[in-house]
Amino acid sequence: MQKKIKLLTFSLLLTPAFVFSEEKEKNKEQSPPTPSEHVTTAAPFKITVELDGFFSPTKEHHISLTPEAWPDMTVVSALEHGQKVNKGDKLVTLETKKLGEAIQQAENAAPGAILAHEILESELSTLEKSTPMIIENTKRGKSLADEQWDYYEKVGHGEAKRATELSLHFAQQSYDYSKEEYEQLLKMYEADDLTEETEEIILKRAKNSFERASESLRLSKMRIARELKITLPEQLASNRAQFEMAQITHADAMLNLPRALQQKQFTLQKARIDQKKASEKLDQMKKDLEKIGGVASPVNGTIFYGMSKGGKWITSAAVAKKLIPGGKLTPHEVFMTVIEPGPIKLIAAVPEAKLTNLNEGVSAIIVPVSNPSLKVNAKVEKVNRVPGAFSLTASIQNDIPNILPGMAAKLTIVAANYDKAITVPNNLIEDDSVWVMVNEEKVNKKVKTGPSNGKVTVILEGLEEGEKVVSK
Repeated sequence: MQKKIKLLTFSLLLTPAFVFSEEKEKNKEQSPPTPSEHVTTAAPFKITVELDGFFSPTKEHHISLTPEAWPDMTVVSALEHGQKVNKGDKLVTLETKKLGEAIQQAENAAPGAILAHEILESELSTLEKSTPMIIENTKRGKSLADEQWDYYEKVGHGEAKRATELSLHFAQQSYDYSKEEYEQLLKMYEADDLTEETEEIILKRAKNSFERASESLRLSKMRIARELKITLPEQLASNRAQFEMAQITHADAMLNLPRALQQKQFTLQKARIDQKKASEKLDQMKKDLEKIGGVASPVNGTIFYGMSKGGKWITSAAVAKKLIPGGKLTPHEVFMTVIEPGPIKLIAAVPEAKLTNLNEGVSAIIVPVSNPSLKVNAKVEKVNRVPGAFSLTASIQNDIPNILPGMAAKLTIVAANYDKAITVPNNLIEDDSVWVMVNEEKVNKKVKTGPSNGKVTVILEGLEEGEKVVSK
């Protein structure tokens, strides 16, 4: 039993290898072997290249709008895709009411802007004259404030305090004099022989004078005490504050007066720019109104929506959705193409592998997809070999009825056609030379090669019929 299991396992392991080997042998049988020798013969040789292409106009006019100041382009109506037009026919009607209102508003605002600009100019002129004078007056005011404070701080405050103190001293003296006089009169009248009536009058006057001096001294003490404690310190603080405020005012004026003048200059400069921009925008809107209001055909022809590239109408579907009432066009966008009557051409994309045998000037046959029985003679006009954009353009020798740009066609190009040509398999050609058997000996010959179909190459010079070309 174990022996059977081992045999079965071995058989399963061998099966995939056998199948793979068998498949490999089948592939070898299907692909032709690479020839190791070739006897040259002269025979017909032809290379044809078949491509798919699209008819494209030779004379086309792209229609687009580029407003300078008014981007809103709302469609009111447009001619139909494929409609024939004459030069000057209106292609599309756009809404212009809002643009007209904007122009009217700008024109109404212009006089007020001009007047405001003139007022700014007048204010600036006045400010340019007054600012230096105000600065000079401010400097004088500061100088005077400096002098006044310096005097008060060094002299005035001390003198005021001294005068206050002296007034107390004088009041005290007056009191002392009145008191002494009254006391002396009392003593004197007690000792003399004057009448009692006269004595009373004199003593009464002296007493009154003493009482007034006493009250005056009392009031002076109160006043002077207040002045020394409150009034004079307050006056000193007030003068100091005025001086400090004068310093701040001067510094602020010296800093801000030139700034105010400069700000007014900037304001006027900005107003000039704004006024210029407003004037330019008004002119631009008027030009936009002319553009938007009159989109006309430049030539006689047929209109197509969008634009073509490589023979294909790449934007037609997208533009068709915009060319309806209420649709909006985009600045710079080609929304219509007017094609003039006349010859058309065919543009075809070219696979890179087919580029080798394509050259300008070779003949071609075009068969429209819409009419397979029609064969049109053409000639390759241009081959574009730029990577990523391999293509060719074929010019059509005669008019084709019922064919419009964007229609598809089959293009057949005879890239090479020889009644008799010597060909050699590509694997037997190396560096424009071949090995030929001559008298049982290999001889290397230089050859001039021609077109190749990927398997064999035409030998233009260097070989004759009947020669045996072999591998190295």
